[in-house]
Amino acid sequence: MVTDAATLTPDLLPARGRLSFVKERLDNVAAAFGSSATLARYLGVNRSQPTQWRKGAESPSLETGRALLDLDYVIARAAMLWPMEVVHDWLVGSNAFLNGARPVDVVRSEGAKAVIEALDAELSGAYA
Repeated sequence: MVTDAATLTPDLLPARGRLSFVKERLDNVAAAFGSSATLARYLGVNRSQPTQWRKGAESPSLETGRALLDLDYVIARAAMLWPMEVVHDWLVGSNAFLNGARPVDVVRSEGAKAVIEALDAELSGAYA
């Protein structure tokens, strides 16, 4: 069976590919949060875990891995609208399209769908 990298989930990637995959996501998301320690706080993990993931010494749990991927996607979409400094403020600020919830919390608890819808509403110029 032949699959391309786009169809592989992190748990199906070979170990070397998985390390690279996780490292890229970590680097992108940590940059938006300002540091790995801040990202760890938002993910609800020990502040050393992102460093361990980057080294390949540990892997994120399935739930944390999903949140990391969802955050990476949301950040990429938000960066279409704003500079990275604004993206961070938007992620951790109250959002009217999310009934006052913070996008980072909604991603963690529900996934990216509602947050992407909020971004699409922002992009279209809609009012909450």
